[in-house]
Parts: sequence; C-alpha cells; structure tokens
Amino acid sequence: MKLSREDGAVALGLSYRCSCGERFKVYLPKGMVYGETVSRVVDWNAVDAREEADGEVDAVQRLAETTGCTFVDASKTARLACPRCTGELDLVDHFRTRLMAV
Repeated sequence: MKLSREDGAVALGLSYRCSCGERFKVYLPKGMVYGETVSRVVDWNAVDAREEADGEVDAVQRLAETTGCTFVDASKTARLACPRCTGELDLVDHFRTRLMAV
C-alpha cells in the first residue's frame, strides 16, 4: 500500500486512542494545524487539495481499515464523538498542541 509520494510528502494520518480503548485514525488537513502558526508563505489549502487529489487521504482511510481503527476525516468534522463512550475531543486542538510541541 502506497502511503506517500516519492518526495516524502504525506497526508497527516494521526492515531488517537480514546480513554475507553476505542482506536481512531484521523486525517487532519495541514492547513487546520499549521495555517495560523507556520509560515504564511505556504498555501496550505493547495497542499491539502493536492494530498486529497493524489489519493493520500484514501490511503489513510485504508490504513485505518487494515489496522482495525475507525477512520475520521477532520476536514469534515473537527470534533470527535466516540461511539463507544460518547467522549468528545476537539481534534484540531488536541493534535495541534502535540505537533507544535515537537
């Protein structure tokens, strides 16, 4: 299964495990994470559109399916509601905090 382009670019496919144990694989558009904090020179909408057009989001979804995770597309819903325990999570805030800390 191809997950990235030859130049190393890849859509953000992030893992999240709810406190109840439910596992998720989340596609998070880079513009949602980096748009307000990292170089405004980058056209994040174009980056995200290219990743979607190149099938990288589909690859993240296939990875979720093969690993038994629930796929969540944060471009369509930025809030995760766990179907098992109904716990809620703001995906952008959760992952932005972690990604910007490294």
